Amino acid sequence: MPLLVLPAMIGVLVDQAGMSESFAGWSASLNFLGVAIVGLVISLKVHHINLRKLGRLALVLAIFADLISATTIGSTTIFLVVRVIAGITLGAGYIAAVSSFARYDDYERGFGIFVTLQFMISGTGLYLVPVYSDWLGASGLFYLFAVLDLLALSLCHFLPSKIVAKQGSQGSASELRLLLTLSAVLAIAGFTLFEAANNAQFTYIERFGVMLGLTDHQFGLALLVASLAGIPGAFMIVIVGQRFGMIGPLTLGFLIAVAGLFTLLEANSYTAFFTGCCFMVFSWAFCLPFIQSLLANIDRSGSAIAAGTSFSAFGAALGPGTAALVVASTNVTHVFRLSVGLFVLAYVCFYYASSRRQGDQTGPQT
Repeated sequence: MPLLVLPAMIGVLVDQAGMSESFAGWSASLNFLGVAIVGLVISLKVHHINLRKLGRLALVLAIFADLISATTIGSTTIFLVVRVIAGITLGAGYIAAVSSFARYDDYERGFGIFVTLQFMISGTGLYLVPVYSDWLGASGLFYLFAVLDLLALSLCHFLPSKIVAKQGSQGSASELRLLLTLSAVLAIAGFTLFEAANNAQFTYIERFGVMLGLTDHQFGLALLVASLAGIPGAFMIVIVGQRFGMIGPLTLGFLIAVAGLFTLLEANSYTAFFTGCCFMVFSWAFCLPFIQSLLANIDRSGSAIAAGTSFSAFGAALGPGTAALVVASTNVTHVFRLSVGLFVLAYVCFYYASSRRQGDQTGPQT
């Protein structure tokens, strides 16, 4: 949820808790840093981990982390430390879920349904949080996160419990060899840059709406509809599967993202803001399951998707932090220019990862 309602959360921390835009952005970055740290560790052991037990332990700890966050908002250092811990625990739970998809048949459709549901929840949250922010308050937002952690915990029994690795295997050696193939390195780098680009613009989209003079209801409605537009985007892979490969659909998705950013750069009305948001969220939802499927193609046991999720979290942490530096002059449009450059670099990585994957298939197999 800290990612799915990120701009609304930034708005609540600024308006209700009195934080600066930069401090709120860095608190989000540290949260994603925690996800990245735990994801990197899990990616080297994922073949040997009971994902069901991991999810349960992670979410129990996440509940406590979010409850403590709600009570330490006024304590700068403690709050930031707790957000790192929350990122570690929530990240472990998330990676336990996302790694499980690679182990199923038709995994690309599983990722599509997964992302579709994320955008449905995100759209609802992005509408309700700004509208009810005065009533909810900053502490109430983290209490809400804790309740949702509890709901997630109740669903952990659906995660697979089977350990992939056989007794006497070489520990994390096979995972590491696979992750060092060129196709894996490029795909993971592309995922990192992709999330950095999206989170950079997503973190400050609410502040851009304020700069345009939009009301909370206008902003909430724009992101609600944008998130709803993301639902058919994510669901496209469920319909087409891998019929058109990976790089073709990704090319289309990245073009839509850049078009959305240029629309926002030229925006001087609510209509332009509304359109740019729809383009950006549709692109994000459309590309994400194709990216996850590309990583799952590299390793069906989940190490590549776990590592990709980890490094994409580094990107998610880098995005808001870098955006916080760019936005220091209060000119939010600089963030959109930053995102354009990051998207270009990400596409180059995916293009060459897709080209090299066939050659890397002669390497270590899982």
